Amino acid sequence: MLTHPLSEVSHLADLARKDSKALAHVLLTPADTKTALKGELGIARRVAWSEPFSLDRVRRIAHSNSATINDVLVAAMTGALRRYLRGRKTLVDEIRAFVPFNLRPLDEPLPASLGNKFGLVFLPLPVGARTAAARLRQVKERMEEIKHSPEAAIAYGFLELMGLTVVQVESILIDVFSAKGTAVMTNVPGPRGPVYFAGSPVRGVLVWAPRSGSVAMSVAIFSYAGEITVGLMVDGGLVPDPARIIAFFGRELAALSRLRAP
Repeated sequence: MLTHPLSEVSHLADLARKDSKALAHVLLTPADTKTALKGELGIARRVAWSEPFSLDRVRRIAHSNSATINDVLVAAMTGALRRYLRGRKTLVDEIRAFVPFNLRPLDEPLPASLGNKFGLVFLPLPVGARTAAARLRQVKERMEEIKHSPEAAIAYGFLELMGLTVVQVESILIDVFSAKGTAVMTNVPGPRGPVYFAGSPVRGVLVWAPRSGSVAMSVAIFSYAGEITVGLMVDGGLVPDPARIIAFFGRELAALSRLRAP
């Protein structure tokens, strides 16, 4: 079903009237700081992925620190990116990640047309924080702010409007919007138990999230049958060694497992 452009403009205007501050944040956030993870893109892509690790392990870390599973995973990736940026001598206080935010109520049945309905929010990753505890605390605080912000809905309306423009204008707007972040980071819960294909159990699932515009990296966290896998897709010219980031992620998860709530 197509949506009339004027209805999209009206919907975005309604959201803007409810929270002009959120609209300003979506539109006026400047380009993210240039680091080893952000720059001119090439053609080559590289991927890396982790070995599956226990979801229960992450759940225990979250429980002992009054955090969510997502908080722990994002904090671990933040620490991994900190280590990588230090090694490349481009460490900054923070970088931004685009985080897809589901806008469809979970207690409602899926529509017949299916399709995704999500907005994007800017999540500042505190790569400058020196300790795992500080990074987890700051990620928790920022994720809590996002949960109560209308930015995702406003971004969704803005992205829909971008899709209604002519190709030349859409391309410019995508470049401007994507320059505001360094990475796409998504955490998708998969089936809780094993699924079968032609009678054989699926042993594991690897996922890589798409990128757009000038974003050079995507982080896809996927849980399946009690295990979690992290998939990394990067621009090969900017990040020739993504496996290092995955290795750092494992170290950061180990550091978080040693934390105890104050």
